[in-house]
Amino acid sequence: RASASGVRVIPKACGGATMTGFNPAVLAGSPAAAATFRVGKNGVSEMLVASSVRVAASALAGQFPAACAHYRETVDGRIFRYRASESAINGIGKQALVLNVRPAGATVDDLWSLVYRGAGFVGSVTVVGPNASDAAVRELGEQAYTFAARSLP
Repeated sequence: RASASGVRVIPKACGGATMTGFNPAVLAGSPAAAATFRVGKNGVSEMLVASSVRVAASALAGQFPAACAHYRETVDGRIFRYRASESAINGIGKQALVLNVRPAGATVDDLWSLVYRGAGFVGSVTVVGPNASDAAVRELGEQAYTFAARSLP
C-alpha cells in the first residue's frame, strides 16, 4: 500500500530497515543531541541520547528482518532495489550493530549506520556517500563512543 508520501516498500517490514534493529520509540522524551557534517564527499550524522541501562538495552533489542536482505522501494512509479545486511560487532560500547544498505546494481552512494549503547546512553553514526564504508562508520563510531563515554557522567 502506498504511503502518504507516495513511497511503497516491499516487503512492508523493510520500510524501517535502515533503523538497524533500533527502536527509537523507547527513547522518546529522552535528552538528545544530533549533528551533521561532511567528511570528504560523505555526509555524516551523529546522534547521542541519554537513557537508563534498561531503556538502552531495549532500544537495541530489535532484530533485523531476514526478508529485508533484498527489498524494493517504489517512488513516484520508479522502482529501486536494495541489499541490506546487519551485523553485531565487538569493541564499541556494551553493544553495537552495523547496517549497510546498498542500491542493487548501482554505483551510487552507500549507507552505513552504526548504533551503540554505553552506560547511560545510546548513540548512532550514519555515513552516506561515494566513499562510505564499514571501516569509515566503525572508525567514526568508535571515536563518537569514546568521546561520549569520557564526557558523560
